[in-house]
Amino acid sequence: MVDLLALQPNMNINLHIVASDNRQEKVFQEIQRPVFSLLEKGPLCKSCSYISYSNLKGLSKQKYLDRMTGAVLDDYAELLQSSIL
Repeated sequence: MVDLLALQPNMNINLHIVASDNRQEKVFQEIQRPVFSLLEKGPLCKSCSYISYSNLKGLSKQKYLDRMTGAVLDDYAELLQSSIL
């Protein structure tokens, strides 16, 4: 993911890591690693969210999913709380 950001610095996309429900803490630990804090656009933990498998499964059941924009992911994504930073 970081390679993608480095190779395409002008790309403005939302980043999401999808993992099992019990991996939230690990995902947040990893995106806070020092190597990911020196990115041109700022620390990865400020621009990357976590989406659990169960939340993704809930999203997949939305009646009009085929007509929704990517913004619907914001309702299912979890960001690292700033108090943890």
